Amino acid sequence: MVQLLKLRKRVVFLFGICSIFMLVLIIRLGFIQLREGPFLKNLADEEHFRGVPVAAKRGNIVDCNGNILAMSVSAETVYAVPAEVRKSGRQEEIAAELAAILDMDKAKVLERITKRTSLEYVKKKVPAEAAAKIKELNLPGIGVVEDSVRFYPNGSLAAHVLGFTGIDSQGLEGIEHSRDKELTGQPGSILTEYGANGIKIPDAEHEFIPPIQGNTVKLTIDKNIQAFAERELAKLMAGQGTNMEGVVPKSASILVMEPSTGRMLAIASTPTFDPNNYQASDPSTRRNIAIQNGYEPGSTFKIITLAAALEEKKVGLNDRFTDPGFTTILGKRIRCWKAGGHGTQNTVQIAENSCNPGFVELGQRLGMDNFYKYLIGFGFGSKTGIEMSGEAKGILANKKKATALDLATMSIGQTNNVTPIQLITAVSAVANGGVLLKPQLVQEIISPTGDVLVPFQKEVVRRVISESTSKTAREILESVVTNGTGRRAFLPGYRVAGKTGTAQKVGRGGYIQGEYVASFIAFAPADNPRLTVLVVIDGVPFYGGVVAGPVVQAIMLDSLKYLGVEPDPTAPLAPGTPMYGVEFPPVKEAAVVPSVLGHTPQEAEQILKKAGFKVVMEGVGPRVIDQIPHGEAEVEKGSTVLLYLGAEPGQAAIAPWREVYDPDVEAIESFGPRIPLIMNQELLE
Repeated sequence: MVQLLKLRKRVVFLFGICSIFMLVLIIRLGFIQLREGPFLKNLADEEHFRGVPVAAKRGNIVDCNGNILAMSVSAETVYAVPAEVRKSGRQEEIAAELAAILDMDKAKVLERITKRTSLEYVKKKVPAEAAAKIKELNLPGIGVVEDSVRFYPNGSLAAHVLGFTGIDSQGLEGIEHSRDKELTGQPGSILTEYGANGIKIPDAEHEFIPPIQGNTVKLTIDKNIQAFAERELAKLMAGQGTNMEGVVPKSASILVMEPSTGRMLAIASTPTFDPNNYQASDPSTRRNIAIQNGYEPGSTFKIITLAAALEEKKVGLNDRFTDPGFTTILGKRIRCWKAGGHGTQNTVQIAENSCNPGFVELGQRLGMDNFYKYLIGFGFGSKTGIEMSGEAKGILANKKKATALDLATMSIGQTNNVTPIQLITAVSAVANGGVLLKPQLVQEIISPTGDVLVPFQKEVVRRVISESTSKTAREILESVVTNGTGRRAFLPGYRVAGKTGTAQKVGRGGYIQGEYVASFIAFAPADNPRLTVLVVIDGVPFYGGVVAGPVVQAIMLDSLKYLGVEPDPTAPLAPGTPMYGVEFPPVKEAAVVPSVLGHTPQEAEQILKKAGFKVVMEGVGPRVIDQIPHGEAEVEKGSTVLLYLGAEPGQAAIAPWREVYDPDVEAIESFGPRIPLIMNQELLE
């Protein structure tokens, strides 16, 4: 009996253990089935179903009007399922067929199609004709799947802004790189069922997961204004620039900004490249010099000195300045570009004449602290934040080590190093009422369904000068174009404000004699600016007004007409007209300006005066190399014709200017390397 009871206890205990085990097992199975079932099913599907990736097309890049600048077009990619290729036993034959069609090495193809992987790409971005041939062959283990390749329909237009993509459609430079996340879509796949041996099951289930195209990036760039800029650059690089026949600069940049919003309408640089075949170009051509290169701005920087002095009330419009041809700071002479100087002038006239001694005095009146306050305020010495990789921040002289002599040279645009994007942003602040804005390239991000995901928003950095100071500065700069050294940008019927600039290039041993960075910056209409245009031409033996002025004039005129900006009936029709809101009387008597190009100064003056015109001459030389207005232009009789003098054809164009260069001037040692104090490059206006 006792033995029976013991046996029963053991059975109950064993049954209890089994029951507990079965309960735990049921709970575990339920947990796996209900909670982990979908996950485990996916794992099983991954073993049975293998997906051939289908690449998503990158989103388009379009200009501000929706014109396509970059797009993805269909291409094909050839892939292999190595297990199927090996099972067929035709590896050698398949490799030979593919190598011939794809223009590849047979050994390389054979290696790829027999790898110990589930899927292997043989070649991406295959032309449609080659893909069709491979499909017709119906080779075992070889398939073709849809892919895409990046295409830039306008060739090199805006190449430095757009950038380019790599073989896997990843953005490498430009907007393609900075907005790669938004442009990249979601890839799809073609799922096919395979057996445990890695071979596709006949008549197996297939599933297609469609890819989703990337978002569209709409730029602030205007395709037409960009084309205007690149057209002028092409002329320069072909040696066809005005007054530059046969002279090819080392490089050049043109930037166009909408000063009221900070939208960049054009950024063009040369040399350039075709993003459709970027590998064929020298890597140096891909450098965006408008963003990444710095230079001494020369007299274009005088706009900043003028605005700062006006804002600090260190100068009035009727203040008088005396220019004997030079000014002396710490025992060093800083020359004016005009031999003998300009004599006594008011504030407007020192701007019109780009008078070095006058602007040096403005800088001295401001003082070091105030001058640096506006240097920093206008954004110099720091990045603008424009959406481009590799932006330079420029170089400013160390304030702690700077002397009165450095202040003098900085006041006229020497010593400091700025970038074109910094300068156009700063001058746009002077033009728009005194507010520094962040320059922007992306207007909107748009989803494939057309929804605006990221709208444009103007970004204000800071207010730098008051609206009243901005208004006064605009009027003075308008007078520079109408009456002064900026006449090469004059547009009859439009109010244009601007400033020329010419800076001698800095080399290892100091300034390079006879080689200049010629520039011109202008905005229009002067009373309500729609555009700011900056042209920077590197490595030419000419001054900014003659070389860069006509480029600004051409771009400004075409852009204003394109934007529908009507001529102002009160705007001057010819240079030399009084400014500051004076009503311009209607033309009393029209007259045709005779062409005097190639004549001696005496002959030209005689011809023009006989035709009833006044004459003003700029530069030094035995012949007239340019004139404003141009020959055959119809203007009011009695108007002033500006003549530019230069060298005889075939002579070195810089020869007449060398007499102004003083090689005995001592060096500046205030900071950095020894840089000769050669202020006469500012003469080249």
